[in-house]
Amino acid sequence: MRIFLIPIALSIVLSGCLASPFGSTDAPEVPIPETPLSPVPQFISMNNAGAQASIDDPAFGGVVDVMVEGSFTSASGRDCRRAVVSQPPHEAEIVVLCRQGDGWELMPRVWGRGLE
Repeated sequence: MRIFLIPIALSIVLSGCLASPFGSTDAPEVPIPETPLSPVPQFISMNNAGAQASIDDPAFGGVVDVMVEGSFTSASGRDCRRAVVSQPPHEAEIVVLCRQGDGWELMPRVWGRGLE
């Protein structure tokens, strides 16, 4: 009797390695829609080092002064841009944007007190 159980047990174990006979397929990958950039990151993405502007952006606390400092390649190989965003009397904030596919992505803002 045991000899008959071995092939059955083996077929159960190996059935997980085979494709489903009922045609189950993985769901197609749905691209994640890009979040539109607010005015400050949009300005940084469209300008090179030395560009300056005063921009009204609620995400940064209203009207702020923006100065693009330059471009660099991140440790992961992405093209990035760095800018200083200030709103006197608050402290200036360093903002970094990096290429993400065909667009740009705002890197996490980690400034301790930031703009309010």
